[in-house]
Amino acid sequence: MKIQTNFNEHFIFCGAQIGGAQIDLQVLDGNGNVVADAPTYLQINDIKQMYERWTVGETPGQAPASVAVKAVDGVTTAFQYTLPQDTNTPYILLVHGWNLETWEKDRFAESAFKRLYWQGYHGRFGSFRWPTAFDFTGSFSDLIFDPKNFDNSEYAAWQSATGLTNLLSKLNAEYPGQVYLMAHSMGNVVAGEALRLAGANQVANTYVAMQAAISAHCYDPSTVNYATPTPPDRYAQYPTNSGSCYFNGSVGAGTYVNFFNTNDYALSKWLTDQGFKPDAGYGYSSTFDAWYQGSLFSGDPLLFPRDTYQIFSYVDPAWSYALGAQLNVGGVFKVNGVYQQVNLPNVWPPDTSGHSYGDHIWHSAEFRSDYAQSTLFWNKLLQTMGLKN
Repeated sequence: MKIQTNFNEHFIFCGAQIGGAQIDLQVLDGNGNVVADAPTYLQINDIKQMYERWTVGETPGQAPASVAVKAVDGVTTAFQYTLPQDTNTPYILLVHGWNLETWEKDRFAESAFKRLYWQGYHGRFGSFRWPTAFDFTGSFSDLIFDPKNFDNSEYAAWQSATGLTNLLSKLNAEYPGQVYLMAHSMGNVVAGEALRLAGANQVANTYVAMQAAISAHCYDPSTVNYATPTPPDRYAQYPTNSGSCYFNGSVGAGTYVNFFNTNDYALSKWLTDQGFKPDAGYGYSSTFDAWYQGSLFSGDPLLFPRDTYQIFSYVDPAWSYALGAQLNVGGVFKVNGVYQQVNLPNVWPPDTSGHSYGDHIWHSAEFRSDYAQSTLFWNKLLQTMGLKN
């Protein structure tokens, strides 16, 4: 009898309730006879006690905190790792996107945590939660009664960056050179601004922008325009026409990688949102080169840099496609003439719908599809971070 053992397999068992269990493990020969019999023990824990959850706030419309704290909702005591003994211990931090309730933020994080583990990643993992609005379906009722759901969330995303910068600085002190940042959709507003606010400090080893809902011109003003609205493109030229792109010179991460899909369904809707800016109650005067809230002469002037987040969220439409829908973005995403990017259709299974990866599921398929469909994505993610060969 030949016994073949594969020590590279990794399992996470999902149980119905917390507690311990004894399992009788049997080895059978080809005839079904028991040749070995031994008990083994499993301890089922709440997954929230297996990774760190950080938050700067969960209430839409409430300003996020500047310092992230451990989330305690759903558990008696917030989970916290002990300080690493190995200086090479990696830490991956996930920043979620728009339109998620608190429990959904955790489900996305837990899906990522398990799938990274199944890929062989046994380092540390955390999630960063910020106060996005939610329950927006795009229905006629939503468009009438909650038209600024997305833009209000973008404003919260920009504001949440300070908390993320402070957290990244803290983590990098504990895991020097071993912090890896991944952000999804609007979470890339938080992540990109956090890395900019870090200044000359490199607080992340690698930053992976996944389906990023932010103007590609923030990083590379030479990418193609999809439109030329009346307000100037302050993402490409900040804060005046003689300025560089907004994230020019960002060095908060050692490596920047763009995971993109040019046919992303949600990012096509992002373009639609840009087309409605300035929002009701805001405006821009080309005559006076003035941004304002209310009316031009009796309202509140909006000024750079003081009101940058408000202008970007409510007044200034992007001229470019979203970063997550744009190939060949330069700036920090181009090193020695090579674009640091992954075309997502290359790591997804074939799209049998005939829509060329243009359905909504593909915008967050790494979280919402099953592991068999997303395994190449998570493998590529770890390879990109240098955490897997």
